[in-house]
Amino acid sequence: MPVIYSGPTGSGKTTKLLGKYTEICKREGTDRALVFVKNAASRLEWQRNVDLEIMGKLNVFTYFGFVQKELTDYWPWVEERLPGGYTTIVPTFMNVETSHYLMSKYVEKHRKYKDVFEYVNATSPRIAVQLIDNLNQAAMNNLTLKDLQKRLLILAGDDREKMIVFNEAISIMQTFRKFCLENRILDYSLTVELYNNYLFKNRRYQEELKKRYNYLFVDNLEKSVPTAQKLFLYLLENLPEVYLSFNPEEGINRFFGGNPQLARESFFPLCEVEELRESYTSSPAARRLAASLCRSIFEDISLKDNSFIMKEINTELRGDMLNRTGGEVVKLLADGLKPSDIVLVAPQVDKVMEFTLERYITGQGYSFVNLTRTKRLVDLPFSQALIVLTLLANPQWQMQINYSALQQTMSLLLKLDPVRSSLLAEEIIANKMLLPELADMELRARIGFDNSARYDYLREWLQEKENQVPELEEFFQLVFAELLSPLSPSHEDILACRQMIDSITKFKKVVMNFKDIPEEEMGKHFIDLIYNGTLAAEVLYNNIGEEAVILTTPYKFLFSPEIKSVKYLFLLDISSENWLRGLAKELFNPYILSPQWGKNNDWNDSVDQELRKEQLAAYLQSIFSKVTDGIYLADSYLNSRGWEQEGQLAEWLLVI
Repeated sequence: MPVIYSGPTGSGKTTKLLGKYTEICKREGTDRALVFVKNAASRLEWQRNVDLEIMGKLNVFTYFGFVQKELTDYWPWVEERLPGGYTTIVPTFMNVETSHYLMSKYVEKHRKYKDVFEYVNATSPRIAVQLIDNLNQAAMNNLTLKDLQKRLLILAGDDREKMIVFNEAISIMQTFRKFCLENRILDYSLTVELYNNYLFKNRRYQEELKKRYNYLFVDNLEKSVPTAQKLFLYLLENLPEVYLSFNPEEGINRFFGGNPQLARESFFPLCEVEELRESYTSSPAARRLAASLCRSIFEDISLKDNSFIMKEINTELRGDMLNRTGGEVVKLLADGLKPSDIVLVAPQVDKVMEFTLERYITGQGYSFVNLTRTKRLVDLPFSQALIVLTLLANPQWQMQINYSALQQTMSLLLKLDPVRSSLLAEEIIANKMLLPELADMELRARIGFDNSARYDYLREWLQEKENQVPELEEFFQLVFAELLSPLSPSHEDILACRQMIDSITKFKKVVMNFKDIPEEEMGKHFIDLIYNGTLAAEVLYNNIGEEAVILTTPYKFLFSPEIKSVKYLFLLDISSENWLRGLAKELFNPYILSPQWGKNNDWNDSVDQELRKEQLAAYLQSIFSKVTDGIYLADSYLNSRGWEQEGQLAEWLLVI
């Protein structure tokens, strides 16, 4: 009988799964065992923890990774049923940045002729994000475009303006989907949809799937989307042995695509459930506080148990609150606590909060990191140099180069100090982004003769490339090979440059099918995409550091797999309204796309407020499950703008 290991965070579910997996694989090898994990980081962690003397192929996947692989392997079985029949050997898979770029182009195109989005308080790129979110959520919930259209129009109700906007949004999504299908270019939503509607329903494929595997392992079943659960359920009914793990307290996942309720209803009646209660990451006091707070939120009663709350910091001004918080953190560190044992969580991290806390904590000699501050490719020295040199080699694009980026690139390539590199950057900008002759500018003596020799080489190199600029990916490779690699780049620098080269390659492969963009302008559009900070233009890793006090938001804290647990948690700005922010946006509402939403259900303020409470309760329960020693509360009567804060979390945390 299939087995579900059920228990809260830290109860040993993954350890149990891994132990059973190792036991089976030692006996029969790894080829016949299929493993699903929640994300790429978990996949790497699983592979690292497998301890076998002899290992074959490890079939460890995220759901999307598995679907993508299956579509590639069985593409002819899918394509024979698509309009136009056989046209490609394998499909092209779009990354996030390219799908966002294309959707933005379609939005801009529609707005030129009839801007019905004037009712929407969002830019074209933000509208594009919401349209992509709609397509992705629909695919994850096994809804067709027609289903999506029906639900959006029901949401609009009798509001004429909303109906006009939603119909336009649907038209753009249909145009985008038509382009993808005709060119066999698959974004996330189309990948999932084609797998479920064409491949997974194919009897031949189902028989192949049953023959390939004997064992199924699914970690974090509660985090899986409905389409993934559909696949797992089929495998559960057709494979000899199945082992699953489930966290009954991870309700937060349903706000990000997962569906714990559906998983419980579908799998628990078919499985033997083994409850794990031997150990927890959090303390019993943290669990009692979470349970008491949930009752306070939903039943509007006072908090019954606050024994896990170590101290409350209350001030009138927010600056005073932040300074006193910094003082409490430093006290804990002075008592011998490691910086990594402390996390500060705020509903929103602004520059004032970051600056104040960082200055206070680092001023006492301790490390501090803001986990919400992401690294973009355009901000890293070596990948930034790729962009700057591309623009210098293509003056016909007439694209502005950021002064600091130009100065930093000159400093990197020519090994100049900040003063000399700034002087040089100013002269290049004055010369309309063309590198001037040093003798004409009387700069040779000012920047030094050794530096001048390197400058002359760079100037000649760029002049040569101006006359025969190759394809952008080839140009990036030349820049890295001839100019950057001699500078001893770090591992991070190499990864960033490689990601830039991979991104332009994938971008061109997709966008060359988009008729509105001439081929000679591909490179210009790619640089524009990077400079505009399009979604995945961010580096996909963020080194926290082993010994640093962490400042973060609830989402970042919970979805950072490297943070297993902390001793002390500081909840900041507990009177802020941002603790109760909803997920619904102008054109996107994940609630109405979930299986739990009936077609006749209304979306109104009471439903919205109830969901906000549920999301907050789920956030806090998950956060508390990572805390072992205690919680500090910090609040101010006025926010940074001097306005009174009226959020309800502070009231629910009060003990009367």
